[in-house]
Amino acid sequence: MKNMNSPLAMVLAMCVGTGAFAQDAHLSQYEAAPNTLNPALTGMYENADFRMTSNVRSQWNSLTSAFLTTGFAYDVSLQKRFGAGLYMTNYNMAGILNTFQLGLSGAYNVSDPKAHHTLSVGLQLGMVYKKVNTQQLLWDEQYNDGYFDSDLPSGEVLQRGARLMPDISAGIAYRSTHARKRVNPFGNFAMFHVTTPNESILRTTKSDLPIRFSVNGGARIEVATGIFLTPMALYMLQGKDQLINAGLLSEIGIMGTTYSAVVGCSYRVRDAIIAQVGLKHNNAAFRFSYDVNVSSLKNYTRKNGAFEFSILYYGTHSGRQRRMTSSAF
Repeated sequence: MKNMNSPLAMVLAMCVGTGAFAQDAHLSQYEAAPNTLNPALTGMYENADFRMTSNVRSQWNSLTSAFLTTGFAYDVSLQKRFGAGLYMTNYNMAGILNTFQLGLSGAYNVSDPKAHHTLSVGLQLGMVYKKVNTQQLLWDEQYNDGYFDSDLPSGEVLQRGARLMPDISAGIAYRSTHARKRVNPFGNFAMFHVTTPNESILRTTKSDLPIRFSVNGGARIEVATGIFLTPMALYMLQGKDQLINAGLLSEIGIMGTTYSAVVGCSYRVRDAIIAQVGLKHNNAAFRFSYDVNVSSLKNYTRKNGAFEFSILYYGTHSGRQRRMTSSAF
């Protein structure tokens, strides 16, 4: 007999009981994963030929098993007009559910390539593979006298414990890129899972993956030579779940070098306070952040939140150094 009084385990059991896990993984450093933030950002950057990004997030490490998110993307910029890329992400929920996403993305800059801004549209085509570790599942029928007993029959008919789904997402993005302006705003809107595929692992239940709407924006502000502030905010809606994240990122140039120190803080409403530090170079940026849990789960996680690390690298075919740009990312 297994004791399953942990609120997190109870929530996971109820989610699988409905046949679905409808909420996507999220990153605190969402702007450090542009290809998965908005398809229209694919290949939309200055003074580089290609970009590589990598993200790792480990959440709730004080629990028996952490939630781990990893991601990688590669995209190219073609004549300041087109962008093409490949992305993949993996989200593991405490060893019970694993979600893997893989796809291709493309974007088109509808504005004049010589203008000091870009207005782009983008599309992603890919697949989502969800697999449940059925050995760790506990069901309503197994609840007995305050405990879950895994030896009792579940009464559920599983559909192989896995699901492969096609996935389509689309977006539009605007960025000001005027090097002589002190204020360069940006804004994005995207829709993910527009075909709402059935993600249920139960043969008797149909559960559509809800469309995720994402809106984010901000501005990169040069307050002094070598010092930039970037206030920004993100709003996401997926089914009944909402996410609001607002914060400030600062860059301070290190005198005599081409490096900048990055310091930031943000608040994800009713969830976490996020602090981050990093180092930015013309060709690369490295950032580390930590979430302090302030949600109702803080009593069970001892206020431990999430560690997150990101790398962005911009490369050129000639190997030259990338010049300083006016955009935040």
